[in-house]
Parts: sequence; C-alpha cells; structure tokens
Amino acid sequence: MSIRLSSLQMHQQGINSLLDVQRSANRTQQQIATGKRILTPGDDPIAATRILQLTQELELNALYNNNAGNLQNRLEREDVAISNISNLLQRAQELVIQAGNGAVDAEQRGFISIELDGIVESMVTAMNTRDGNGNFIFAGLQAGEQPFVQGHDGRYVFQGDEGQRTIQLGPGSFVSANDSGKRVFEDIPSQVKSVVAQANPRNRAVPAAEIGGARVLDQTQFDEFYPEDVVIEFRPLSEVEPPTLTYNIKQVSDGRLLHSNVPFQSGETIEFAGAAVQISGVPAPGDTFLVSSSDKKGLLATLQDFSGALKVLGDGAEDRARLSDELAATLTNLDRSQTRLLEVQSSVGARLNLVENVQASNEDLKLATQTSLSELQDLDFAEAVSKLSQETFILEAAQASFARVSGLSIFNFI
Repeated sequence: MSIRLSSLQMHQQGINSLLDVQRSANRTQQQIATGKRILTPGDDPIAATRILQLTQELELNALYNNNAGNLQNRLEREDVAISNISNLLQRAQELVIQAGNGAVDAEQRGFISIELDGIVESMVTAMNTRDGNGNFIFAGLQAGEQPFVQGHDGRYVFQGDEGQRTIQLGPGSFVSANDSGKRVFEDIPSQVKSVVAQANPRNRAVPAAEIGGARVLDQTQFDEFYPEDVVIEFRPLSEVEPPTLTYNIKQVSDGRLLHSNVPFQSGETIEFAGAAVQISGVPAPGDTFLVSSSDKKGLLATLQDFSGALKVLGDGAEDRARLSDELAATLTNLDRSQTRLLEVQSSVGARLNLVENVQASNEDLKLATQTSLSELQDLDFAEAVSKLSQETFILEAAQASFARVSGLSIFNFI
C-alpha cells in the first residue's frame, strides 16, 4: 500500500521537526545562560520540590544568622555595661571604706560624697545603655523607655519592667536577649529593711503628683512594722471643715488607719512607722500612693543614701556611731550587688558562647544545604555545551534538508 503526502503535509512536518530541534537547542542555551539544570517545575517535579525546600532552609538559616548577629551585639554591649558598672562599684567600695576611717573628718567625707555622686551618675549612664537598634538594654520589655530616670527628689527610679526577650537562633533554639535592670540593679537583698514608694497609674490629677524621698528614719521602729505596706489616700475636700485637701494612711493588709484626714502640703515630709516619703504637686481627691516595705535595696539607692549620710553626719560620737552602722549596711549591700553583677555577667558570657556555637552550627548547615542544592539544580556545563553543539549540528542539517525537500515539485518533472 502506498502512502501519499501532499505538499502542505510535507511542509508542516518539516517545520514541526525544525521547531522541535530549535526548541531543544534554545532550552539548552538557556540552561547554559542561567547555570541551572531545571528551568521549570515540569522539567523534574521531584527535584523542583526538593529545591524549593532547600531554598527555604537557606532563607531561614540566613534569618537565624541575622538574629544571632543582633543578639551577639546586644549581649556584648550588656557585658561592657556591666563591666563598667562593676569597676565603678569597686571604686565606690574603696570610698566607703575610706569614709569609715577614723582619721577622716566631716569635711573630707563631704569630698568623698561628691565623688560617690559622680559614680552614681556614671552608673546611671551605663544602666541606660542602648543596643545597636537604639533600644534600652536593661528596660525589660519596655525597650523604648529609659529605664533609670531621676525623680524630683534627686533619686533614680526604675521605669522599665521585669520582662525578658528571647530570640530564635534555630529550630527550637531560643536565647534570652536581655536582663531586666530591676533584677540586676534593684532587687538586691539588703542587710536592713527599706521602703519603696510609687504612685497609682490611675491617679487623676493633671499634672500628676509625684511621690519620692522614700527613706527609713527609725530602723528599729520600721523593722517592727515590716513587712506591712501602706496606702496614702487623698480624701474628698468636704470631709473636713473648712474644706481642704487631706489624706489618710492605712495598712494594706487589714485597712487599719494609721493617720486620718491629715492636711496636705506639697513637698512636706509624710511620716509613718519609722519611715518617710514626700509627695509633690497637687493630688486629686481619690488619688492613691503605695508605700511598700522591702527586704531589697537597689545599688543606686544604697550609694545615694550613704552619700547623703556623709553630707549630714558630723564628727560627734553619736554621728560617728550612726556612720558606723551606715558603713556596715552599705558595704554588705555593695558586696551583694557585686555578686549579682558577677552572676549576670557569667550568664551573659554563657549566652555569648552559645551564640558562637549556634553560628558555627548554622554555617555548617548552610554549607551542607548549599551542596545539596547545587547537586540538584546546578548545570554540568561540559555536558551542556556538548549537547548544544550536537543540537546545533542537527538543526543546521535539518534546515538544509528541509530546504531541499521543500523545493521538490511534480512540475520539475513535466
């Protein structure tokens, strides 16, 4: 049986063959240009899926390494800040011991007090250290708020919180990125009981009244009162005649009134149970202030209290006896502060070592992933160039053949 082909069929088959060969050559040329073996998922669906997974792993690895770099920078800054504070604390301890020397008189202790005040200011600068992104390192989760702020009474107040951030460095690997200034510098076990005051954040006075100057006047009396807390509550003007702003002081535990309807004067010392505070401004009726007894005392408060004592104590026997008590309590608190700094610095060092180990592990994982990815998608250039040469030769031969065949016609034989 004979097969007849029309001229149109011959031309169409020839063109289709030429297009197939040209398409194959173009694909090989594109592979060489991109260096990739797989150009579309259809070329190798299984390999394409695996390439996508490996690419995502590399992107995650880059993210983890970026986190590790940021964390390393933050921890290194924290380490430097703590080292600076530790050095300042060591100098403060030397000055405190010097102030207790019997040969040092009141005037000389005044000079020591001035240097201690300078040390406190330098410590505050270090405690308000920022990281590379401008966030305060010791502010807890309130990274945008300055943690240590000087109040109207000259004492420094911690404005951050106790939160601790964590940063992910790998699948299931999380590392703490900061230490709260409250734990590092404030919550130091104290040899003697102390007092802490704060305003209710819901107070309505505008501008808000401030409380400060919290201190113990009579340690024996206050020790008997501990661990009670009190609330200072401002009463309606109509409770007294003539109408005036007054306050009550009551125990938190049972609501027992210690003082009632005491006339208020801004900046006046408010005393109770051997302790004292000062409230400045004009509170609104209903405003409250919490005064808590504590067995902890911050590093800054310890130094400021001792500096204040050096400014007022003279050379009399009674003053020297009080200085001796202040000296013993201060040195104990400073020793405990130094211990806390060493603990935190050790923790920071351990985290830095962990970051370095994770970075090294991530680099190894990155290399292994890149190797697997290369094996799947990278082109064998020698093979591809040889294939392109072969396809080019076939294409040229097919073009020449088509040109001859397309020229055939029955009219050539008439």
